[in-house]
Amino acid sequence: MDDDDREVIDANDRPGEPAMSHLAPMMLALVEAGNRVSRRNENFGFIPAPHGWTALLDEPIDFDLIERRFQLPPSITLDRENDQILDYNSQAYVYGGEWQRRWRAGRAADDA
Repeated sequence: MDDDDREVIDANDRPGEPAMSHLAPMMLALVEAGNRVSRRNENFGFIPAPHGWTALLDEPIDFDLIERRFQLPPSITLDRENDQILDYNSQAYVYGGEWQRRWRAGRAADDA
């Protein structure tokens, strides 16, 4: 797919649309490819958190899929090393299953 054929992801939600709707196409693509949203809701899996909006996926993020299918604004960063997508404009974070596994392991070590 050429860059011109990729779906453009807006930097922000459009007026009148649900919170995080600009990220819905990415979330839907990941789910259609076999991933699962850990907490399903009307905001495409995003829940409010103290630092912004957070969505959790059960499996690692398929970054190749995101790069192939979407043209992202500069405010959205794909962080392969940490299995997360960061949207700085909306303070939204998508954490993949590998991120969750590391986070849980860190919490368990803290509790030990």
